[in-house]
Amino acid sequence: MVVTLSNEYGSGALAVAQRVAADLGYEYVDEQLPVVVGKRLRVRRETGETKEDAKRSLGERFLTVLERATPELAAATGDSFDEERLRAVQDAVREYASHGNAVIVGRGASAILGERADVVRVFIHAPRKWRIARLAETTGARPEAAEAELDRIDRARAAHLRDWYGLTFGDPQNYDLFIDASRFDSAGCAAIVVAAVRSRTP
Repeated sequence: MVVTLSNEYGSGALAVAQRVAADLGYEYVDEQLPVVVGKRLRVRRETGETKEDAKRSLGERFLTVLERATPELAAATGDSFDEERLRAVQDAVREYASHGNAVIVGRGASAILGERADVVRVFIHAPRKWRIARLAETTGARPEAAEAELDRIDRARAAHLRDWYGLTFGDPQNYDLFIDASRFDSAGCAAIVVAAVRSRTP
């Protein structure tokens, strides 16, 4: 089984995805995807991974050459995301999915894999004010800076899904499971996903 985990920025989805992978014994696929994409595109890695990491400024986290090879960050930084990059991302997602037992975070994986019987498509969301407050707290950024970054990333993700897949970002019809992260902690969200995976009949 494969879990794709899409999310509104600032909803704490990475912690949920990591717990789901640990609880199921699945491979957690996040940083690996840009590496695979980078190799496919012959992009040299110059700096560290993208994370909601308080040790780096908000801008620094989204300005690496490697990460601009992934959809939302290409759009968010004004870089070009073309068909070559799209195919590289799609190939990387399908490669990990072919192994099975994986939790794949973002990168349009839910759209790439579609309604396959062996895929559980999860979307993590939360009220905007809650996400802004959480992002400001976890990064140490001012609320207005967190708000601007949140809106920029969400707009970019929405544009990517719309432009390349004809889908609406956050539309419940495109997912199997829709979870409000403000109503549960990361362990609770993960437990819901794990229960759904274990009850899924291929």
